Amino acid sequence: MKKSIATLCLLCLALPAAAGRLLPDGLVMGKLADVDDAGIEFVRADRTLLQRLSALIAIEPQHFALSPGLRVFDEHNRFLLSGQLNALKGRTIGVTFDQQGNINRIWVLGGDEVETQRQRQTRIQP
Repeated sequence: MKKSIATLCLLCLALPAAAGRLLPDGLVMGKLADVDDAGIEFVRADRTLLQRLSALIAIEPQHFALSPGLRVFDEHNRFLLSGQLNALKGRTIGVTFDQQGNINRIWVLGGDEVETQRQRQTRIQP
């Protein structure tokens, strides 16, 4: 009886890992361009043609501050330290922002997650 309960508990713990990870609805995709002490340069991937043209006239902010409670997750949903952000330059990431406009969560996205997010964003946009 104890073995079957222990096995059931282990299976319940393994289910979230097998199901993949859930990404938030408000996730903004882009590339991590540069990292410095003040924050990161984040180039958004979901800009429309009009937004790209307007960025030629009015400079669009690409440098964002990091919130004090920043959490960074790799492709396998493991925590990374903020000092490891330099190794992620050029990678596709998803970010969320806090109320002050600072980045508070960063997810390193895998190839299948990038496609899923693109499909999700095209369904949301008319």
